[in-house]
Amino acid sequence: MRDGTVGAAGSLRKILRGGAMASVVLTGACAGLSPPPQAAPEPGAVSALDRLSPNRCNGAVASSLAGVRIPVSDVRYLAYGLYRNIPGDIVGYDAWVGLNSQPGAVVVQLDEYCAPRQIYAREGARLPDAR
Repeated sequence: MRDGTVGAAGSLRKILRGGAMASVVLTGACAGLSPPPQAAPEPGAVSALDRLSPNRCNGAVASSLAGVRIPVSDVRYLAYGLYRNIPGDIVGYDAWVGLNSQPGAVVVQLDEYCAPRQIYAREGARLPDAR
């Protein structure tokens, strides 16, 4: 039984080491990104986003949407995903923003402090031309 425990512990160490490496690779891949354009959010934008999904990053998401000229009145839904490192600390967020005017979603990727990393469209959505 003891040999099985030692083998399981070794396997767990390998899995954790692999997860840590994946986290480093993901962070390194994001390091070369240029942040999305920012603009002052329209009046009431942060409150509107707070009603859809309360989150401390809503101000940055509102500024990112304004930077690519997406009005908050076009936002149908807002859902957050988060990234954690191996100890469990939050290292980033994805804000998925569904729009009334088109299918899919616009994703605002943010770091752990809510600083925008990038903005992109998924599942058939399109970004307007940036300012």
